[in-house]
Amino acid sequence: MLYHDIYTLLKQSFSQKQDNSFVPELDITMSHYSFTSADAKQMLPGSDSLFCSKHDHAFDDVEPGGTGENTIVDVTDHEINENNSFKYTIVRKAGQERANGAIILLHGLNEKTWDKYLPWAYKLTQDTGKAVILFPIAFHMDRAPEVWSDRKLMFAVAEEREKRSRDNTQCSYVNAAISSRMDANPQRLFWSGMQTYSDIIRLADDIKANKVSEISSDASIDLFGYSIGSFLALIMMMGNPKNIFDNSRLFCFCGGMTIDRMFPVSRYIMDAHAAVTMQKSFAQFLSSNFATDGRLGHYQDTELHPEESWFKTMVRYNHFQKEREKRFGELATRIKAVVLEKDEVAPPAEALNTLQGGYRNIKVDVDIQDFNHPYTHMVPFPLTQKFKEEINASFEDTMKKAAAFLG
Repeated sequence: MLYHDIYTLLKQSFSQKQDNSFVPELDITMSHYSFTSADAKQMLPGSDSLFCSKHDHAFDDVEPGGTGENTIVDVTDHEINENNSFKYTIVRKAGQERANGAIILLHGLNEKTWDKYLPWAYKLTQDTGKAVILFPIAFHMDRAPEVWSDRKLMFAVAEEREKRSRDNTQCSYVNAAISSRMDANPQRLFWSGMQTYSDIIRLADDIKANKVSEISSDASIDLFGYSIGSFLALIMMMGNPKNIFDNSRLFCFCGGMTIDRMFPVSRYIMDAHAAVTMQKSFAQFLSSNFATDGRLGHYQDTELHPEESWFKTMVRYNHFQKEREKRFGELATRIKAVVLEKDEVAPPAEALNTLQGGYRNIKVDVDIQDFNHPYTHMVPFPLTQKFKEEINASFEDTMKKAAAFLG
């Protein structure tokens, strides 16, 4: 069965409204588990209860919880119920009593559906025998309000953003919600990542406590990160909270660089104004040692938060380079990246710069590929019949590399 056929079959079979589904043609099951994120009120902008439980410290900072644009997107983060109670999916071989290993798959920025990741999860579980956990990043997938995907409503938001700033480009209904939110409060990049970070720690705790029926309590936990998912996964590997990732491996696909060396301006990801605002803001935070944002500075203090503060080393390439490269040197044998030669969002040279270091003396394996068919960062494996054989070969080769490393 070729990639296009696998994709179509899995898309038709996937439904989080059911507890689980069996796909006999592929001999896999897809099970959906409810999850509640416990830390939203203490963590997310707009809350009146911002609090660090580790240090028993309340924050009085006033942070914008919405966007200030008077649109459908202008809603306070911690009050978005979909983000706090949601489902994640486990894909695994049918007939297994319990999987002895798990791979947490983290998706890209501004993703709305799991469709393109379903074949990836199928191939990974088929080739490794491990369960693949499709875990949504905060405010993505079904953790986002449905209206953020409403073409008519979001078109009006995008149109307004384009009118407000003449030099704004790549505005679209697809990226209107995330662009508005990041423009209003770029720190959301950290806080949504922090919430997801906290959620994944709880997921790992659930597995170890025998609360996930399809995965053994002593299962190994590895990571597969795509695009911004690689960014988050790298920080988790660097921080290693609760020693969860002592022996874990991470496979990065179309990612692996610092945020300032990614170029997310796209009608599918983020408009130009939001991207520039985000980059400028974090450059200023780093240059001033977070003097203008006490709460963010608290979590980026290495002594106070030695795990979460690895974030600051991954924001700009020339900041904390020595610390970042030392840590990657320690993790080198447990990280592998596959990047694409024509990727304009996540350039392969920047993956080399970040993961192998400026002097190329870090032994992280960075594999640069150039598929024998048209592709983009957003769609590495297009759904076109014209190149179906070549696309299938690229898909098989990439997932085999991932499975060999993670298996």
